[in-house]
Amino acid sequence: MKVRLIGIGNPGRQDDGLGPALIDKINSCPPFSVNAEWRYQLNIEDAQAIQDADMVVFADATTEGAEPATLTEITPASDIAFTTHALAPESVLALAEELYGRAPKAYVLAIRGYAWDIGEDLSPQASANLDRALSLLAEFLKNEM
Repeated sequence: MKVRLIGIGNPGRQDDGLGPALIDKINSCPPFSVNAEWRYQLNIEDAQAIQDADMVVFADATTEGAEPATLTEITPASDIAFTTHALAPESVLALAEELYGRAPKAYVLAIRGYAWDIGEDLSPQASANLDRALSLLAEFLKNEM
């Protein structure tokens, strides 16, 4: 199974860097056999990047939700809504479906964050959530693959 993991966020805005931090941990963890990379934000080019995957997981920080993280299946958006700055994961899926005739099975891993000021360090609570989210993701991928 070809799995693609995309972390989203800005590592220079404290807990907004949870997505990139997850990717850094995965890329330093040999047991993971996924294509993992991070972006500040999703763009239309990401539709091409995911079009040949069997599954994609978008990992991002969230200001709400359960700790440490939630993993939610998503589907292509019925309308492709975007700004000049970013696309939603559902819109990326819709673009992949429209342009390439298919969209992979997809999930959002929303990791709970708390601090959003300028700075490169995660808050202690977010750092703990990151470690637990990594375990949650590893167990999920083990069951899916």
